[in-house]
Amino acid sequence: MNWLEIVAVVVLLVGVGAGGYLVAQRPVFWVGLGIAVFNRLLPLLAKRMTAEEEAAFQDCVRRAGEWDHFRKRCK
Repeated sequence: MNWLEIVAVVVLLVGVGAGGYLVAQRPVFWVGLGIAVFNRLLPLLAKRMTAEEEAAFQDCVRRAGEWDHFRKRCK
């Protein structure tokens, strides 16, 4: 490693450290970011079954079957 690469790595580390310091001063940013990400992912995580799929699921459970969530049918 020559001196130019060492200087580039040091400048990069100082820049990342300074950016982290400035962001860490404002925890409201992290709370807002977490809320925004949660709100975007909520519809994907909380998808409900239709009434027909729910009835088939309950029937499968009643018969002690194993529900295949990917194919939406009893195994």
